[in-house]
Amino acid sequence: MYCLSCGCQIELGSKFCSNCGSPTPISDKNNMGKINVVRESKVFGFAIPFDVYVDDAYLGKLSNGTTLSCDVALGSHDVLFKSTEKDVVEEIYLTEDKRSVTLDVVPKMGLIAAKPSIKNISYN
Repeated sequence: MYCLSCGCQIELGSKFCSNCGSPTPISDKNNMGKINVVRESKVFGFAIPFDVYVDDAYLGKLSNGTTLSCDVALGSHDVLFKSTEKDVVEEIYLTEDKRSVTLDVVPKMGLIAAKPSIKNISYN
């Protein structure tokens, strides 16, 4: 997430910019949305975790059968899944009538490792 006033990168969920002190869109509860990333439990590719980033900020490691979530401002966001084989980027857009999104991710087995594959995207 980036500050709308100075352009400095700020941590996900920050209510104020650490550089200039300006309030972020997240400081207004009416401007909030949620991103949920769910990894299904699978037998194949279960041991290979994916690193997940939202707008270049590290969200966490997505392992077999886990869920990661974060609060974000409404608007456009890039969700990046990093793996040893191929990185996958999905752009999502949260609006007032679609404040929450769930991305269901499964590992797709390649020659040497698994790469992330988005099975389903559902807006709430």
